[in-house]
Amino acid sequence: MVPIAALAALAALAALPALATVNVNTAQQSELQSLRGLDKYQARTIIEYRNLNGPYRSLDDLSQALGESTTEKVAREVAFSGPPYVAHRHVAKSRGVKKKTR
Repeated sequence: MVPIAALAALAALAALPALATVNVNTAQQSELQSLRGLDKYQARTIIEYRNLNGPYRSLDDLSQALGESTTEKVAREVAFSGPPYVAHRHVAKSRGVKKKTR
């Protein structure tokens, strides 16, 4: 049996909006700008740093380009391998309410 508190925590997580994952090593500027907390200048900085220094390997590398505070903002939404952009969609299952017919 699953504790009620665990079910409540899962329900709260399911209600959060889905985030996209952006690969900082292959993404274009427009894809980088889709991250919450990044503007066009920071997205361009990521690309310029990548072109000069090679691929990012970790959040520490990314913080060299963006600074720690900005890196912390986007940490959950970045990847260092895989496709340039992956949108994670949360599809809520709707429970149909059957109406009684008279």
